[in-house]
Amino acid sequence: MARLYRRDSTYCEPDDIEPKLREAIAAHAQACSLGDVLANTVACCLTVSTRIHKPSLRSRLTGMTDPDPEHRTLALFTPRWLVVTVTRASTGTTVLSARLDGVTLAERSALIARSPRNAQLPEDTGVSITAQWSGHGETGSYHVALGDDADGEFFLQALRRAVAEAKQG
Repeated sequence: MARLYRRDSTYCEPDDIEPKLREAIAAHAQACSLGDVLANTVACCLTVSTRIHKPSLRSRLTGMTDPDPEHRTLALFTPRWLVVTVTRASTGTTVLSARLDGVTLAERSALIARSPRNAQLPEDTGVSITAQWSGHGETGSYHVALGDDADGEFFLQALRRAVAEAKQG
C-alpha cells in the first residue's frame, strides 16, 4: 500500500523550538517531574507530516481519517527521558513522555508480523514506541513520525543507542 504522508525531518536544537511549544514541553516536564528536559536534551528532531492523498468519501463519512492535512511531531530525548509532541490544527499540541529504560522501539517488520495476513498496512517512516507514557496508567504504543531522510534516520539511530544505554545502566 502507498504512503499516506510525506515526512520531512529536521534535526534541531532546543533553542530552535518555537516558544509556544517550548512552554508546552516545560509545563509537561514540570507536571510529570521530568526536570529541565530542554536544558538536558541530547538530541531533538522536528518532523512535518503532510498528507499525500485526499481521504476517501467512505473514510470521511465514518470519521476514520486524519482531519488535518499536515501535523508536526517534535521528538527529543535526554539521558533519562523521551519526550514527544504532536501539533495538529484540530487538536492543538499533545505532549507525551516516557523513561528511556522502559521504552521498546519496534521495527516495521514487528508491526507487520502482528497484523492479520490480509491487512494492507501503508508504508510509513518513523518508529512505533511501546512504553508507559507519563500520566497514563497502562503501557501503550505510539507511532512517532520521522522522515526517511538523513536527519530522521540520524535521530532514530541516536534514539536506539540511547535506549540501549539506558537499559544497560
